[in-house]
Amino acid sequence: MMPTTPGPSAAPLPLSGAGTSVEAGEPKRILFVDDDENLLESLRDALRPHRRRWEMKFVTSGEDALAAIDGANVDVVISDLRMPSMDGATLLEQVRLRAPTAVRIVLSGHAELRVVARAAGVAHQLLAKPCETDQLVGVIERACAIKGTIAKVELNRTAVGASVLPSVPHLYLELTEAMASGEATIEGVSRIIEQDMGMAAKILQLANSAYFGRRQPVSAINEAVVYLGLDAVQALVLQAETFNQLRLDAPIENFDLDRLQRHCWHVGSVARKLLSDRPVQKGAFAAGLLHDVGILVLAVQDRDALSRILLVAHEQQRPLYQVERELCQVTHAEIGAHMLALWGLPFSVTGAVAGHHDRPAGFALDENGATYIANVLVEEAEATRRPGALPASELDADYLAACGVTDQLPRWRELAAAQVERS
Repeated sequence: MMPTTPGPSAAPLPLSGAGTSVEAGEPKRILFVDDDENLLESLRDALRPHRRRWEMKFVTSGEDALAAIDGANVDVVISDLRMPSMDGATLLEQVRLRAPTAVRIVLSGHAELRVVARAAGVAHQLLAKPCETDQLVGVIERACAIKGTIAKVELNRTAVGASVLPSVPHLYLELTEAMASGEATIEGVSRIIEQDMGMAAKILQLANSAYFGRRQPVSAINEAVVYLGLDAVQALVLQAETFNQLRLDAPIENFDLDRLQRHCWHVGSVARKLLSDRPVQKGAFAAGLLHDVGILVLAVQDRDALSRILLVAHEQQRPLYQVERELCQVTHAEIGAHMLALWGLPFSVTGAVAGHHDRPAGFALDENGATYIANVLVEEAEATRRPGALPASELDADYLAACGVTDQLPRWRELAAAQVERS
């Protein structure tokens, strides 16, 4: 058996009814890459019970891995970082180009920070050696399950392959200047990252990764920055594939990144205030900030689909998610939640992202409920202040009553209106 060490479990799938086991059918193709033949043999022995569900291939070099990818449809690639000739980061960059729907996972021991930062720009998850077999199996199963769920709907599946999200240009510039000044502080860097979906998602991904030894999930962005440290953040900033500016070949009609970012920041801020007296308020901010991350994924990965959806929504003056369900059978909420789950973010965040347009299942006001309510209240405030805004969704009165917060609604509406007015 391969050496093992305890590690945090990956985030469960965010959608109701979605389990972690992979459906029966065609075996999933898993490719392992490591120059240590003894370790590959240990992996082969440890994973032997799964050989009927997985078609596994073990190779000792990046060149052999690329040859294997070119000759087959690979579902998951798991690679070491420190390898001669072609390191793991370079390999995963090539995998992203040649097989964009493959899930890319790092399984490595110690490596230079710059190499880890490069890998973070192209990997969905980072695991550390030695890795507990059950943990590795769980990560692979979840990756395959997420791919399988997306495959059931009419969607460009390259969206699932996203491993980095672009940032608002002025925030990206502000962060790079802060890191280059030599005077950056945890507080200042956190403040910038908390305003940007792409940066926040990547920081939370890494802080929750087993590679960095995190044993408890973290959903607060400032805590993630503290945990990683400024050296790691700076290494990420210097890698263009990890943090970068949004660049579109041509504008997408009705899509404005600054407007989307402001909306998400407002929702996160309001959600946090709704839970100001509860420990989960930090997770509520992250969930609110990231709730529309699926729209950003579509803008980068499937602009034609986003353009079509936005056009119909504005022509018919209907909420975006209603049009998505009719045209695509999947919404940006589900796309964003699946991607964040694949990245290993906590369920408190991915679950809230997945359900921010639907009445939460429970009767308690948690991150999910706060994000759901805050999103509607911010939409209401924006609809009265921004020409051309889509109509707001409607709050479920029965849910508010079940939570015992109906009498809070007028005050919360004022709070959301003041939040939007300030910008």
